[in-house]
Amino acid sequence: MSSSYLPRALIVGLVALAVPVLSLLLAGLLTGHGKTAYELVRDLFVPLIGPLVAVLVPLLLFFVIPAGQNRQRTALELCQQYNAEEFREARNIAWKHFVLDRRREGPEERAIRLAEFLNYLTTPETHAQIDPTRDALYQKATRVLDFFAMVNEYVGRGNAEPSLVRAFLLYYYLWWRDEIMDPLRSLRTIADHPKIKPSWWDPLVHLDALAAR
Repeated sequence: MSSSYLPRALIVGLVALAVPVLSLLLAGLLTGHGKTAYELVRDLFVPLIGPLVAVLVPLLLFFVIPAGQNRQRTALELCQQYNAEEFREARNIAWKHFVLDRRREGPEERAIRLAEFLNYLTTPETHAQIDPTRDALYQKATRVLDFFAMVNEYVGRGNAEPSLVRAFLLYYYLWWRDEIMDPLRSLRTIADHPKIKPSWWDPLVHLDALAAR
């Protein structure tokens, strides 16, 4: 298990345990002149085995192992959400509008299609100018894009098992990133404000890192 995904409290606890142990060992080594290797092991390491086991075993049983199981469970729940029938329908409808249909248009029409969606995301006043059917489509696309941002945060915080997320999501994420996210980001800059800036607007670095493995 990579230490980068261990909760910070556990890392602090392990460091707090390691510092006095190493200090005792160092002090014993400095004052152990003339002792044989057997005597050093007997006098320094053997007395520490019991306390270390008493601390580390509960940590493994009650913290590390359950934390790993929780990360796996969260990843599987995210997978189920992504593959739910309603979510699959939202993905298919949004993908058809922004990728499949756009590929049949010229460059100017493609830009207009993306620009309208970007205005919808960043300018709430435009919502009243869009018909209900288009509004529902944009809501579906937004739901999918926000889902990628949410999973990115789960992975970054160590709350979802990266290998499982990579297995069920990475293929789809890369297509959505390259065909929808990046083209939208390239249209123009937007204000760095939570009411304007979509949650996925900045690169999703943790999902991108999974792709680089």
